[in-house]
Amino acid sequence: MEDYDHYITASEIVSKSLKTDKRTMENKTAKITRTVFVSDWAGPNGPVYYHEIELSNGDKGQIGSKEKMPSKLNPGSELTYTIEETSRGNKIKAVVVGAPQFAGKGRAMPEPRIQMISFAAAYTKDLIVGGKVQMNDFEKEFNRIYNVMISKI
Repeated sequence: MEDYDHYITASEIVSKSLKTDKRTMENKTAKITRTVFVSDWAGPNGPVYYHEIELSNGDKGQIGSKEKMPSKLNPGSELTYTIEETSRGNKIKAVVVGAPQFAGKGRAMPEPRIQMISFAAAYTKDLIVGGKVQMNDFEKEFNRIYNVMISKI
């Protein structure tokens, strides 16, 4: 087998994707301490109203809502959410506890281990096509890549 030092490793790819993958953000729960209406936007599915909120754990950011003054954003209400740092400040998104996470268009996200199986198989195939791995080593190389990816979870 050839030396892979000049190739990006599977563990580097997994590590980078887990750091930026929104599905891996942890859910937080805190009480809202302050809510201020900021602006509205005429979106393609109707208006979206943006509020600046502060939470009891110190988190602050903007959250969008279909209602101008929704009761779920009243101070004292408990909110389960994710928070993402963006170039325009923190973006807060309410999370429905126990609901499946969707990838837009109403499709549920595949379980990460299933995605890793697909990635490891595709990456192994690319190494074979590129002449870096022999076809008879497919299973061994697949298992090596998959195990590295799983170890990073």
